[in-house]
Amino acid sequence: MSYHFLIGNDNGNSEHDIIVDGKLIRQPNVYCQVDKLPWSEDLSPESFIRNLHEQLIVTIDSPSAKPGMYYIGKFALVSGELLDNMQIGIDQKSELDLPIVNTLAQIAAVAVQKSYEENKQIPEKVEVRADMATCLPVTQHTDESAAKFESKFTAGTHHVTVHLNKTRVAVNIVFEYVKVIPEATPVTFALQKNSEGHWREGDIFAEFVETYGLEKDFTGAYFKDKRILHTDIGDGSTEYPITEGNKFLRQFVHGSHHGAGYAIEEALDDFNRIIHLPDSPRQFYSDVIKNPGHKYHGRAIKTLNRPLEGQARHIVQNIRKQLTKARNEIDIICVYGGGSILMRTQLYPMLKELCDEREIKLLYIPAEYAVTMNAEGLDAFVHGKIFEKLKSKNMQAV
Repeated sequence: MSYHFLIGNDNGNSEHDIIVDGKLIRQPNVYCQVDKLPWSEDLSPESFIRNLHEQLIVTIDSPSAKPGMYYIGKFALVSGELLDNMQIGIDQKSELDLPIVNTLAQIAAVAVQKSYEENKQIPEKVEVRADMATCLPVTQHTDESAAKFESKFTAGTHHVTVHLNKTRVAVNIVFEYVKVIPEATPVTFALQKNSEGHWREGDIFAEFVETYGLEKDFTGAYFKDKRILHTDIGDGSTEYPITEGNKFLRQFVHGSHHGAGYAIEEALDDFNRIIHLPDSPRQFYSDVIKNPGHKYHGRAIKTLNRPLEGQARHIVQNIRKQLTKARNEIDIICVYGGGSILMRTQLYPMLKELCDEREIKLLYIPAEYAVTMNAEGLDAFVHGKIFEKLKSKNMQAV
C-alpha cells in the first residue's frame, strides 16, 4: 500500500496542528522516549485504529532524529513519564528532534488509519511519499535555518513502526519536497480561501463585519489586496509580519519573545501551590486552562490574569513599533494564535483603542479558529500553484 500526502504542518511550542491528506490533528507538542510498551492486556490491534492519535506509540529509525520508541502527544502527556518539549525562548526549532519525531508519528498514524479504512485489515507495511509546508518563528527564520529544517525532512527514508499493542505496522516516509516559511505569513491564504479553494465566508468574520458595518455578503476576497499587520500569539513567541495580498514584506520582519507561555510559566508555581502539587508541566496547566469543565479551571484562570496583562502590554508595544516603521500604512491588524484566546480580555480593548486612533481595522479571530490559522494556511499553501511552482523549480535544480 502506498500514498502521496500533501501536508500543512504547524509545530507550535505548545500545540502541534498538522493537516495530513485533509485531516486536521491537534496534539500537545510533547513526547517521551521509553523502552517498552505499556500494554499487557490482550487488546486487538483493530481496537487502536479509531483513536490512534490519542494512544500513539511509535519506534523511529530516521537519519534526522535519535532512534528509539516514543509516546507521542496526548498519550505522552498522561503517561507520567518524563516529557520532552520545546523550551520557550531558548530552543531553536530547526535544531530539535521533537518536530521531526512528532511529525513522522502523526503522518504514520494517518497512513495506518487510511489503509485500514480502505482495506478493513491491519496492514503490515505502508509506503508514504509526502510534500509538506511548515514554518519557523519569524525570529528564527533565515535562509540558512529554513534550509537546515527542510533538509532534516528530506534527508532520506524515515522508518516508523506504529505499535497497535503487540502488532507492528512498518511505515516508510519519504519527503519529496518541503518548504519552510515564516510563521503567520501563510495565514493570508487561510483568510481568503476555504479548504475547497473558494472565497472564505462565515462566522469567522461576523464580529469584524458587524464592528465596521461591512456588507452582509462579506467574503475572504476582501483581503486579497489588503495590507495586514499580523499578530500571531503563541506560547513562546509572537510574530508581527506584514503582508500585502499574498506577498510577505521582508523589510517588516519582526518577532518578540512574548506569549501565553511566559505568562503560564510565571503563574505556574502559584498554580501548583494552590492545587497542592509540588510540580506539574506547563502543558498540564495549559490543558486545565483550555478545559472550562476541569475542577481547577477557575483557579488556573485567576492565577493567570496578572501575568497575561503584562504580556499583552509588551505585545501592544511591539505592534506600535511595527506601525511606526510602516508609517501607519496598514489596513488591518489581524490577531490569532493560541495565546490570543487567553489574552483577549486584556488585549482586545488596548488594540481597539490603538486601531481607532490610527484609522486601522482590527480583526480579532474568534477562539474556535484562532489556533489552527497557521495550519490551515500551510495546508492551503501546499495545495496551491505557488507551492507547485517552487517544487518544480527545486526538482529541476536537483
